[in-house]
Amino acid sequence: MSASRAEPRPSAGSVLLAGLLAAGWSMAAGAQAAAQTFGPPVRLTPDAAVETPAPPRPSAPAPVIVPAYPPAVSPPPAVSPVVARPSPVAREPLGAPDPDGAGLLDGLQGLGGDPWRGLGRAELLPLIAALPVDTPSPTVKALERRLLLSAGSPAVATGEAPPPRRLGALRIEKLARLGDPAGAAELAGRLPAALAADEPAARALTDAELVRGGLDCPRALARGKSFTSAYWAKLGLFCRARSGDRAGTDEALAVLRDSRRSDPFLPVAEALAGAAPPPARSLSLQADADGLALLLAAMRTARIGVPPDRLPLDTLPALAAIATNPATDPTTRAAAGERAAAALFLDARQLQDLYAQVPAVGDELLRVRDIARRDRGARTRALVHQAMAAAMDGRRRVALAALAVELVDPRLRAGPVGGAAAGLLDGVSPTGDAAALAPAAARLYYAQGRLDQARRWHDLALRSGRSADTAWLWPLATVAMGQGRSQSSGDPAALSAWLDEALRGADTPARNRVVGQLALLQATGVAVPDEVWMTATDGAGPPSGSEAGVDPALWQRLGDAAAGGRIGETVAVALILLGEAGPATLPPVVTARVAANLKAVGLEPDARALVREAMAAIAGPAAQAPNPTAE
Repeated sequence: MSASRAEPRPSAGSVLLAGLLAAGWSMAAGAQAAAQTFGPPVRLTPDAAVETPAPPRPSAPAPVIVPAYPPAVSPPPAVSPVVARPSPVAREPLGAPDPDGAGLLDGLQGLGGDPWRGLGRAELLPLIAALPVDTPSPTVKALERRLLLSAGSPAVATGEAPPPRRLGALRIEKLARLGDPAGAAELAGRLPAALAADEPAARALTDAELVRGGLDCPRALARGKSFTSAYWAKLGLFCRARSGDRAGTDEALAVLRDSRRSDPFLPVAEALAGAAPPPARSLSLQADADGLALLLAAMRTARIGVPPDRLPLDTLPALAAIATNPATDPTTRAAAGERAAAALFLDARQLQDLYAQVPAVGDELLRVRDIARRDRGARTRALVHQAMAAAMDGRRRVALAALAVELVDPRLRAGPVGGAAAGLLDGVSPTGDAAALAPAAARLYYAQGRLDQARRWHDLALRSGRSADTAWLWPLATVAMGQGRSQSSGDPAALSAWLDEALRGADTPARNRVVGQLALLQATGVAVPDEVWMTATDGAGPPSGSEAGVDPALWQRLGDAAAGGRIGETVAVALILLGEAGPATLPPVVTARVAANLKAVGLEPDARALVREAMAAIAGPAAQAPNPTAE
């Protein structure tokens, strides 16, 4: 291949189709303009060195505008905190292991028999504290959960002073904030001393149970018995009111009145005791020292709704509590629930249930396409779901399914928001009448990891001859299929055929997405020859991580940990590099670096899943910029 592009070859489409059919299968990918920088060539392997809205119709309710989540990354920000490696620990002799090494996962279920080999406790604790919690990536959350639940103890340096917070307490708190109160509670049962002197961890677990609605009052009150803050007194009042203990509620309320007259929990507590509910707008819903989750759980129990302009947008678990409050109006619940689902605090089924409750006005279900041109928010997606439930005509169902897929932000295709749209696709058959929908349907199903459905729609896309769109599916197919049906991962002809079609008439953003795909393919083991890099980049070479907005010390530390076989450290540093943004939002070179190192320590399925999420956000012939009113 030449280093610069010539005029498009007339037979590229047929070459592409032949290459794809010979390869066996292809895959679907999302369309998004991801920020991508170029620089000196860089290896992704573990031994790499450091690289230098319009107004609605009068008859319809005003849409609830919730800022998009996750936020767009342009230009790439500093996505990871600096977690310095404390060099003195590495030089000191190590003593007994940390006592908080119990876990729920052992061996292959977790991260092996000794995930913290080679890492001291003083090095590990800052890593655990820096792990992300609000990421929209299902793969990141699943991998982080395995890390926190895996059995294994770091070594403690001889003479090392006890840390301010125990490892067990940090693990429990992080699991709770991640949205896994059940796992956190079970781990706390294995480490009964971990919460005894750590109120932040005890409260984080209790808050997570309050948000989920599965609070075990006796157990929660028992874990707080050694603490004296007002949080636990208010929790006791809430539990008494919920159980119908009127005398106990009145007694606790009298104490609260005497001590905390300005607390927003007080009028809600009075409503729990039988008084008239306070106006919702009079309540402060900003996180305070005594607990937003407890306040929202009490409002839910007292049937006090939350106005749309009072949503605590920076606290995603709180939005899940609001979404499950039946006293809040359905449109606000859907908007809050969609943002919470984007960060995996609600699942696709819960989101679909919220969509079903949004009221339609007049003939809105018949005009949903026109409405979508003006508003791409949660209410519009809810109307699409309701229109699909009412539609009987096959062509209309195909059109509505296509609209549902179109309205999903590419960065959210792998999670519950994409899963809700995939639920509508399940009602459409991959036949000739739906050929125009096939590439987008395959992209969504592959992003969801639903490979059988994706293959059927991808086959339809290949048969329909939509080569320009279908070409962009090949890298995603290669990644998702792994070593199964797709044997094309090492086929230079298939790679060349895809590249020819993908670069045909490509503008700069499209070329950047192609280069990102190449980096992701290479990270999963696909050989990318030098001439392919030069062709795709007009001679600039592979992308560099030096300007990707990450901490260079972490960038190097990831490779060092993987090269040394330190699996726990590799995973922890990888998760911090991915940060709250997740693989679908970051520059592809960051995800590629992470995936290559995870693969090097034996975590190839996790690496491939991360690459699949990233690929699904960029593998499309046209960029789809997030709409600022879409969420």
